[in-house]
Amino acid sequence: MAEIKLRQVAKVYNAATPIRALDCVDLDIAEGEFVALLGPSGCGKSTLLNILAGFEDNSEGSALIDGSTIGRPGPDRGVVFQEAALFPWLTVWENVVFGPKMQGVARADYEERARELLEIVGLQDFAKAYPSQLSGGMRQRVGIARVLVMRPRALLMDEPFGALDAQTRLAMQELLLKVWEKLNTTVVFVTHDIDEAILLADRVCVMTDPHRARASALHRRPDHPRLHALQGRDHGRDAQRPQTGRDAGRMSNPRIPYRMSSERPSLPPMQGRRILVNLV
Repeated sequence: MAEIKLRQVAKVYNAATPIRALDCVDLDIAEGEFVALLGPSGCGKSTLLNILAGFEDNSEGSALIDGSTIGRPGPDRGVVFQEAALFPWLTVWENVVFGPKMQGVARADYEERARELLEIVGLQDFAKAYPSQLSGGMRQRVGIARVLVMRPRALLMDEPFGALDAQTRLAMQELLLKVWEKLNTTVVFVTHDIDEAILLADRVCVMTDPHRARASALHRRPDHPRLHALQGRDHGRDAQRPQTGRDAGRMSNPRIPYRMSSERPSLPPMQGRRILVNLV
C-alpha cells in the first residue's frame, strides 16, 4: 500500500503559446484507498496519472509517494491502460511473469504469486493460451495480473474498461473490486463515467476547467452495499441503482446488488458517508 500526496501540482507544455494542462492540484490519497479521477475528456486526468506513474514530470509543485518524490517509473507503481498491450508472441503465463523475469527475480519467488493471480482473475485454465485467442475482457484481466505480480504499492488505471462492452465492463468492475478487497492496494482510477466512479471508488475527485482537482475527505461507509456484495452478506441485497436512459434494458450483474425497476429507485442511504467536492 502506498500513500500519495500532491501539492500545488501543475503541468505546462511549452509551445508558442504555453499550454497549462494542470493547475494547482492538491490531493492526499491514503494507504489502501480507492480514488477515482472523474472528468470530461481533455481535463487533465491522464496527465495527472502519468505524473503519478513517472512518465511525465510536473512543472510545478510536488508529487510524493510514501514521502519520496516521484521522478521516474518504478515497480512500486503498476499502470493499467485502456489497451492491455500484451506481447502477442507470449502465452498468458509468459506475459504475467515477464516483469519479474526481466527483474531477475528467482522463479520460486514469483511462480506461486503468478498462479494465485491467475486464479483471482479467473484465467487459471488459459495459462497456455495466446492473446489472440482471448476476448477483450480476458486480455485486460491478463494485464491486471501482469501488473499485480510485481507487488506494486499503488495501482494506476487509465480508463481500463473504456473499450469493453457494457456486460464485460460490469464483470471487470466486479473483478477489480474483488482484487482490491483481497490485496488492499492503493488504487487511482481515471474515468469519465460517473456511474463507474461512484460504484468503484471510496472517493471521487472531480476535475474541471481549468484542470484543477480539489477534494476533501470522504469516509468509506462500513456498510457500503458493494462491500456486502463482495463479502456475500445478505443485507446488501436491497441496494438500488438509479436508472438512466443508458441503464434502461441493461442486464444487471447478479453478484452486484443492483436491480432494475419500472420506477426510478432511490439511492442507498448515505448516512455516515460524508462527501465534499470542490469544483474550481
